[in-house]
Amino acid sequence: MTKFPFYKKIIHSFYNKNVYIYSAKMEQHKIGFKYLLMLLCLFWIPMIIKIHFGIANFVAYELPPAIEKFPVVEIHDGVASFDKPSPYIMKDEKTGEVEAIFDDSGEYTSLENTTAQLLVTESKVLIRKSGNRTEEYSLAQIKDFSLTREKMLHWASYAKYVSILMYLIIIPCMFLYRAFLALIYSLIGLIFQAILETKFSFQTIYRLAILAFTPAFVIDKLLGYFDLDFPGLGLLCAAISLTYLFFALKWNKEDARNLEVQNFETF
Repeated sequence: MTKFPFYKKIIHSFYNKNVYIYSAKMEQHKIGFKYLLMLLCLFWIPMIIKIHFGIANFVAYELPPAIEKFPVVEIHDGVASFDKPSPYIMKDEKTGEVEAIFDDSGEYTSLENTTAQLLVTESKVLIRKSGNRTEEYSLAQIKDFSLTREKMLHWASYAKYVSILMYLIIIPCMFLYRAFLALIYSLIGLIFQAILETKFSFQTIYRLAILAFTPAFVIDKLLGYFDLDFPGLGLLCAAISLTYLFFALKWNKEDARNLEVQNFETF
């Protein structure tokens, strides 16, 4: 029987029934976790690269002009001061809405009646969370601190590592999600098994389920990379995966039947 290494499995899972027969017959000692992990690692790379360049472009071109609008904040013994006349109000250049207020004059003490998301006074910082809910942080414990534009740009330079961190977080999370999804598909596969009157082990059905959602997974990742989405995509992917699983069981049943016929004729 033709062998199907990792990359061939991905390609042949779209159209070749033999890859499903191979997985059922020749990989009985495997669960499919290694294949699943490699699949996730491979197809999340383009998305992470896209995110990386998106962050890099934002840091290089969009963030510096925004940071230039910020005042320098100096805090000494819990008291803040700014290098611009108070109250200093930052506005969105496109909409004209107030984004942040820096005030050590006492004119502004809360975010009420403003659209600002941030208020920094001489003694506290207020951040609007959602609706009218705000969180307040006292500066009383800060002895000596300086927030300059240069510091903000320096901190922003570390954003290039965010994509790597995201990759290291996403892969384990997606692995658990996909492994659980394969379990759900396998339970449905037991129904298919009853309909087709096959007798495969649950481990075999689980392994076939992982292979069966490869086509839908690849399509979903490609659409996601190009920001293409439409209502019902998740249900469509599930339907495609279950269809492949149904036929994977059917093809294996037919292969087993053909083998029995060949053995009988040989006998």
